[in-house]
Amino acid sequence: MFMTMGDGSAVAAGMLFGTARPSLHDMVALGLRRRNEAVAALGVLGVDEDDIVFLGYPDGGLADIIDNRHWGPAKPYTSKHTGHAGNPYVSSFTPDAQYCASRIVDDLATILAEYMPDMVLVPHPNDTHSDHWATYALTMYTIEQLSYVELTGASVLAYMLHTGPDWPQPWGYRPDLPLDPPRGRDSPPTAWISAELTEDAIAAKLKALEKYRSQLSGLSAFLKSFIRTNESFCSVPVLDLAPPQVFGRTHKNDAPSTRPDPSPFRVLPPSGEIRSVVANRTDDGVAVTAVLAWRPSPSVTYRLQIVSCDPAPELSGLLYGQRLRPTAKELTYETTPSSGQRRPWEAVFLIPQHDLESLGPKALIEVVTIRRGLVLDRSGWILLRLCQ
Repeated sequence: MFMTMGDGSAVAAGMLFGTARPSLHDMVALGLRRRNEAVAALGVLGVDEDDIVFLGYPDGGLADIIDNRHWGPAKPYTSKHTGHAGNPYVSSFTPDAQYCASRIVDDLATILAEYMPDMVLVPHPNDTHSDHWATYALTMYTIEQLSYVELTGASVLAYMLHTGPDWPQPWGYRPDLPLDPPRGRDSPPTAWISAELTEDAIAAKLKALEKYRSQLSGLSAFLKSFIRTNESFCSVPVLDLAPPQVFGRTHKNDAPSTRPDPSPFRVLPPSGEIRSVVANRTDDGVAVTAVLAWRPSPSVTYRLQIVSCDPAPELSGLLYGQRLRPTAKELTYETTPSSGQRRPWEAVFLIPQHDLESLGPKALIEVVTIRRGLVLDRSGWILLRLCQ
């Protein structure tokens, strides 16, 4: 499944159409070109075109849809690259769908109900590419709203692509080396699952990658760094409020664990200020604590964002045409951390009891730091299970 058509690269469109200033029409044409490249690449891997799902949502715009509250079709997002506020691709899953979170979640829920996968692979929540982070957030919201894992027993695993210039090491085509997990992404160290590849699989992966001609011209060394002897996956972050401690999910050997491991979830996204996030029950509600890497600044806003996962129609209802129309309940808290010399530096947020009662049994939380309206750092969305 492809969330976007990859129509956000003006450089790629300019090279493709021989112009320094590609038009909005050129950007849509780039999206069609990249769709065809994806079909060709998956064909190499034995996937039929009829089994490929293209959603056609805005390349480079998914994070804006979440951060700027484009929840419903009454307030759609307009792509900065194509000028469209709705999906312009006839061959996509929902042509003309408005660019908003509710339509994306609706599509994702319908796809889950139709295909019923027993394993769902999502980008890592700390992937530094904004579309990847947002894809994780929207997919996890859908999964939790449907209680998909509880109903089907499916596994949800994350993969990393963008995490900084020092990973993978070394850059370039090295099919003889393993793909080691990125270091320092969470604590305790996540038990990454290594799926070993045969020589034929490695050769097929290279052949498939070579079909993405519009992307290889500038990213060849980076993209070919992922042609290694294995693939790497890990669990998604969970904070489970089961007294007396807070837990973060881990793995046992090569299978997802059904019981979490008692540790906070540690995050190292782009700026690295937010070092870890932990939640604990108090007499007044739930305290969410973000440990900071350095002394907090008075010019920075420290914010906790919460989105509830309200009950949704049964999966069987989606199969028979019932549409998911999510109405996200959102809560926001801000705090001013102490900027003294004493460590650890922490941003502590209190979710009062009356708000907990309105959230239900689980929610997605995220800690962000903001300066002048721009997000500096974010923890990535973390599933918070609220035992009631």
